[in-house]
Amino acid sequence: MLQIPSDLLKSYTSYIDQKGVKVERHRYYLRWLRYYLDYCHKYNVEVSSPKSLVPFLEKLQDKKQDQGLIDQAK
Repeated sequence: MLQIPSDLLKSYTSYIDQKGVKVERHRYYLRWLRYYLDYCHKYNVEVSSPKSLVPFLEKLQDKKQDQGLIDQAK
């Protein structure tokens, strides 16, 4: 699994903090970020492309992820 670059990790942690995500739930959100980065790397998708989220979420559905977890990943 790819590592999250330290600057992105810091920015993302700050972002989810501002959105009201409790610190004890950060690890779940960071896991989804890692999955997303892995997905983009594996399928050669531009990480910053707004079009990349829908196929990622569809992939989670294909893998039979619970809808609540897909919403969390979104």
